[in-house]
Amino acid sequence: MNFVRILVDGYSVLHACHKALPNTKPHSPKARDWLIRQVTLYQDAIHVPVTIVFDGMGSKASKENQEVHPHVEVLFSKSNQTADDIIERVTHKLLEYGPVLVVTNDYAEQNTIFSMGGSVSSCEQFMDEIQHTLSQFDDDLRKFKGKQRR
Repeated sequence: MNFVRILVDGYSVLHACHKALPNTKPHSPKARDWLIRQVTLYQDAIHVPVTIVFDGMGSKASKENQEVHPHVEVLFSKSNQTADDIIERVTHKLLEYGPVLVVTNDYAEQNTIFSMGGSVSSCEQFMDEIQHTLSQFDDDLRKFKGKQRR
């Protein structure tokens, strides 16, 4: 399915994938940077915009991270809202333009998005899809470079 946007609950993914980053806390800048790099590469490969939403860092952190990561949209909820609030609002607005995928392991959030008409993916499924897509992309790139050398 071709999505108009993929919305990722950042901390939900980081908690689900904590084994990929041993000795790193899910709420750490190192973990966030790792996820942002993975999602940026995935977005480049599939040509679908992705937004990663993190809970509760406030507007100052949001501005800083948007400057640091200009190739993928990274949002931080304000102290009086949650990532789920942002994801629900954005999903509702974007569904007018086509299918939206939300990535989260929060079952209540999955049910809310599904009831709105959106699509949902577990964090594990999404990270598996990223790894499969990036692996395929690397294979295609190697083949292309091999043809260029000949």
